[in-house]
Amino acid sequence: MPRLSITLSEERHRAVKEAAARRGATITTIIDESLEACGVKSQARAEELVARARSRSSLSPEEAERLAVAEVRAYRAERQAKAGADTCIRAG
Repeated sequence: MPRLSITLSEERHRAVKEAAARRGATITTIIDESLEACGVKSQARAEELVARARSRSSLSPEEAERLAVAEVRAYRAERQAKAGADTCIRAG
């Protein structure tokens, strides 16, 4: 497995170590799970997922694109509304 050196703030390093200890896991496991949860994938893995989804879909490419655009817009609107609500809570 390749090795990687990263620089973290003291606070972030402490937080990762504490999270690993609480879960009985390694720091590597915590970081790997975090990257997975954020959707970090290689280009090849992303293309493989898209190809698999296309092979299982009954939608035409145009229908799939329309659906994807609608979903992204809905997600962004929801996120923006939430950010606005969070701002109001902090300001209050």
